[in-house]
Amino acid sequence: MRRLNVVLVHGFSGAPSDLEPLFRELVSVLGEEAVRRITLPGHSGNGGNFRFNREVLVGEVLRVLAGLEKDGRLVVVGHSTGGNIALEAISQAGLKPELVVLAATPCAIDLSYHERWQRHRDGREEITFSSVAGLLSLINATGAMGPTRPFPALILQGEDDDLITPGEARKWAEKFNGGVQMVMVPGGGHHLFTGPCSPGVVETVVRAITGRRDTGSYPEECIRLLEEVEPEVRRFLDNSTGSAYHLAGCPSGRRVMGKAPQLPASVDWEPVFANIEITTRCNLACRFCARTGVKRRDKDMSEEIFAGLLDRLPHAYRVTLVGLGEPLLHPRVADLIAHASGRGRRTALVTNGMLLTKKLGAGLLDGGLDSIAFSIDAAEPALANRLRQGTELDRIVENIRVFTQLARQAHRPISTAVFSAVSRDSVEGLADLAELVASLGVHVLMLTDLNYPFNQTASLCGNIDPHIARLVRKGVKLAFSRNLPVLTVRGLEEFGQAVRWRESILLPPDQLYIRSGQHSFCYSPWQTVAVDVDGAVTLCDCQPNSPVGNLFVTPLEEIWNGQALRDHRRRMVGGDPPEACRVCPRF
Repeated sequence: MRRLNVVLVHGFSGAPSDLEPLFRELVSVLGEEAVRRITLPGHSGNGGNFRFNREVLVGEVLRVLAGLEKDGRLVVVGHSTGGNIALEAISQAGLKPELVVLAATPCAIDLSYHERWQRHRDGREEITFSSVAGLLSLINATGAMGPTRPFPALILQGEDDDLITPGEARKWAEKFNGGVQMVMVPGGGHHLFTGPCSPGVVETVVRAITGRRDTGSYPEECIRLLEEVEPEVRRFLDNSTGSAYHLAGCPSGRRVMGKAPQLPASVDWEPVFANIEITTRCNLACRFCARTGVKRRDKDMSEEIFAGLLDRLPHAYRVTLVGLGEPLLHPRVADLIAHASGRGRRTALVTNGMLLTKKLGAGLLDGGLDSIAFSIDAAEPALANRLRQGTELDRIVENIRVFTQLARQAHRPISTAVFSAVSRDSVEGLADLAELVASLGVHVLMLTDLNYPFNQTASLCGNIDPHIARLVRKGVKLAFSRNLPVLTVRGLEEFGQAVRWRESILLPPDQLYIRSGQHSFCYSPWQTVAVDVDGAVTLCDCQPNSPVGNLFVTPLEEIWNGQALRDHRRRMVGGDPPEACRVCPRF
């Protein structure tokens, strides 16, 4: 394999020391021969009496880059206007780097930017007017180019940057057709590599670079196998640089390759699944829902917050709209689906189906929805309403039938399912439920016993007897006789369920109510983040009252490998699993 060369370019008004922590870490990982820091002409000290000369500055970067690309694979990291200088050199030479990292790099200049720059430079040596004019011209020229750059980019932006705004940084997403990953850094200023957020930012860049370096047999094999069972993953990888590493390393990725999942307390891959609560409002009062014990104020997530979450979860391939609220109550739910789909994410939602009109269903499909699960617990209207107060079963059934017809007419596969929580109150009607679901045109029926400690008096596992066991077998048998596969929730986070559903089949049926005292199936804390409407991450979906950090306050790495999640992972695979896990059907 050709050697990897990483080049670091500091900004015009900065210095090589602005990239020092990143330089040191890259050298420790890749070796001194693989990393080169360019000192721009006139910048031998921290600042200095320098003048902007476009030809000289770009020429120096061009000289180094051209020589290194001939010698091997090329990655370029530019901080601030160093990113603009590097892009100009790459363009002039017609180079095709393996990855370009733009950290706090301006995309366009207007009057407000100039004012911010003056404040940013306050107290430091004044830059001549001619230098400012030349620099602004370069910035606008590199930012004005259309999506002609055929190489991937990683865009890093601090939320508290006093110079570049997050909105301006997002403009870079339109400038590359080789895939763009955007990472917003909570609390990050302009000096991302030397400020208080430096450790997390450095790790993000190193992972992006080494992930591309390590796209050898292991990730390539995994991605090839993933594409065989889930072709949509290619679209995601085309839009997200470095994600192959994370998809390959997570437990479900390893299972696709037939390898045993790795379940350490600290993980070196980021979440690949995100379950996002876009509203806390709900039109039903379900008896066994966590809402009965978790009181939340009514709130809808803004589109800006949703976009910010995707920025912070760059490797979350599958995005599911689910939480303590009903997603279809969100007035812009179709737009949120379209936004996530536009970033190459596989999109899904879980709904009670009451509000799924034909118009809304068409909007979801047009927006790029890939998968939908409908929650129905009973086929008899009165019982359905007792279990999920407010349910209008006839309305839900008609909505599902209309949607499945629309989905069949779509020019791409849409996964459809009915999700049912079986309890001792509903098990008598399980066969009737299977008969109803088989008539709706959905692909699968997924059954689960009740979770949450407060539900255990009504769970099957706590009340199992020969009669209940016979009712479960009867319901599952009837579904299969109607060509309706019945799945267990143990495979919820597996890749490619549409074609690998036999691995999650509910046979024997007693899987529904059997519990394991030791960890067996759940990989959620190793690959999934559950995020509430405010951006708070919880230990898992089953513990919505156990927050471990907020993505808009704390960098993902500090949450994902923070003390709370590390302790939770240890307990899950240890001899004393948490109570929430011991009562969970997925554990």
